[in-house]
Amino acid sequence: MLLRYLSHQSIFSPLRPAIPSDALLHIGLYWRADTQFSNAMNRRKIDPDVWEGAFNHMTALILGLEVLKSLVSISCSTSTALMPKDLTELQFPRLRAFDQSLPSAFEELMARLQEMLWTLEAWVSDVRKHEQPAFLPGRKFILALIGEVAAACPRLSDAVFFVYMDEYENLSPYQQELVNTWLKHSETPLIFNLAIKRNGLETKRTVGPESLSDIHDYRTFDLEADFLEEDFPTMAAEILFLQAHLVGVKGPIDPNQLRDPSRLPERRNANYVKNLLSAARNFLPELSHDDLARGVFQDPALRKKLHDRIVRALGSRGSALSPDLFMRERIPQASIVAPALLSRSTISEKEILTEIDKCERDEDNNFTGTRNWVHNNFIGCLLNLYEPHSRACPFYAGFETFCQLSRGNLRHFLELCHKSVTQAASVNIGFGSPVPPTVQAEAARQASTAFLREVRTFGSRGTQLHAFVLWLGSLFALAHQRPSQSESEQSHFSIGSGTASLNDDDYVFLSEAVKWSVLFESKATKQKSDYEPENIDYVLNPIYAPFFNISFRKKRKLELKTDEVICLIRGSYSDVRDLLRRFSKGWDVEPQQISPSLFSHLQDQNEK
Repeated sequence: MLLRYLSHQSIFSPLRPAIPSDALLHIGLYWRADTQFSNAMNRRKIDPDVWEGAFNHMTALILGLEVLKSLVSISCSTSTALMPKDLTELQFPRLRAFDQSLPSAFEELMARLQEMLWTLEAWVSDVRKHEQPAFLPGRKFILALIGEVAAACPRLSDAVFFVYMDEYENLSPYQQELVNTWLKHSETPLIFNLAIKRNGLETKRTVGPESLSDIHDYRTFDLEADFLEEDFPTMAAEILFLQAHLVGVKGPIDPNQLRDPSRLPERRNANYVKNLLSAARNFLPELSHDDLARGVFQDPALRKKLHDRIVRALGSRGSALSPDLFMRERIPQASIVAPALLSRSTISEKEILTEIDKCERDEDNNFTGTRNWVHNNFIGCLLNLYEPHSRACPFYAGFETFCQLSRGNLRHFLELCHKSVTQAASVNIGFGSPVPPTVQAEAARQASTAFLREVRTFGSRGTQLHAFVLWLGSLFALAHQRPSQSESEQSHFSIGSGTASLNDDDYVFLSEAVKWSVLFESKATKQKSDYEPENIDYVLNPIYAPFFNISFRKKRKLELKTDEVICLIRGSYSDVRDLLRRFSKGWDVEPQQISPSLFSHLQDQNEK
């Protein structure tokens, strides 16, 4: 999205009322690598140097076309540097030095470069039947074209062209080395910039003896750390209401304001942000914890489930106390937490009863006081109640919740909104009206399921990543069903010592999981011992939380041994099944309490 914004199509858009005077000093060329086509330039008994020449040729054609298209964008904008009639007069005769078939006139040159690109694509698709075309020398051709543009258009004599390459990590190794070389030798008037997934820069080699050097040859900008995590809700709300405006639903934003960089200070104004986020919350309302708790008491099935959990916990203690003593409608959150407390041997049922009495009388108590039983355990206990049911938990509803589930991914956020609106329309709620939390929760589960299926397409290890997410999510789901909820809301893990060691390929796999945002890395914040070495926490992407009915919040982590991580990465179905059974026994989760989904998708994966 950022690269497209910086490209000439956006900067010189006809919709812009004014073009900044310095825009001509920064002309962006967006290049999204065609992964399938680029990977086809490999092997098939063709010498590597031929494929290298073909990739250079493709670069010359694609970027050459983009340079010429940028002139069209400038001429169609409010900029006075070029007029449409000026393009018909442009001549680039010296380019024939590269290929005598290249015409001099602007429009004819564009058409010829497009024809040459089609010829290249035909040859690459069947190198045996088509004659190999003559190759242009990539970066050198682009520099020559830019020089010709500067000579023919004096107002563009100081123009600098910035190539924004997307999906770099999907290129073949030799292609990455070529791009690395261009990056290393970037200088005016042609600068290369790469958009790379985290851990996507797998090699820093160039075609020469030197390798890329951070800071000396390039600088890294972490978009997530720089602004997405902090400003994402504001940007997400703006895009949500912009999409609504495009289909005729008025909202709190002015589209022209969003398109005008000079009005950015207005959008940073505290009142603007406050009103914008307020409108987003009204459109996608969420339930308070009190409302979530009251919903349990108002639903006969959930109320019975809560009653049964209290009965089971008291029975395991051999207690003669009535379960109704712990079911208090006036304090529903404390009541929902009660079964977990009753399942802990460190707390007596009489102490819990005393504290719940105090809570109901609004006296100092351990539920809402210093020990914070409600704050620490409520969401875990709530999810525990919903797990066996087919409905989605409304904990997954709300604008802020959608932002947290998306974790800076606008595509995920918009899909959550889209499915919410679609679900609302199916029950006759018009677009623009508030979407009920129950509808949002079901939409979140549908989106989560769809994005989970998508993991199979994530690179060469997609199938392995998909199985890993299913197995890890099942383990977290199992952890959420512990009767005691002693470690509630576990959604991330760390790797501790075990009898086996992770091999190089296991670390490569974890790097791939981070690269594709299946996992996020974060520095360990809580260590059980002062002598424990500094560690890394791996957080499961929160977009998968609704599918597994687990918490999307980073609350408590699960400490896994290396043996257990190895099992999740490369174990067989039976290995993972045995691992989950061991955990279920240790967590005192009875077999009938384990949702069939925990193992059904594992079985599906095994069969595939």
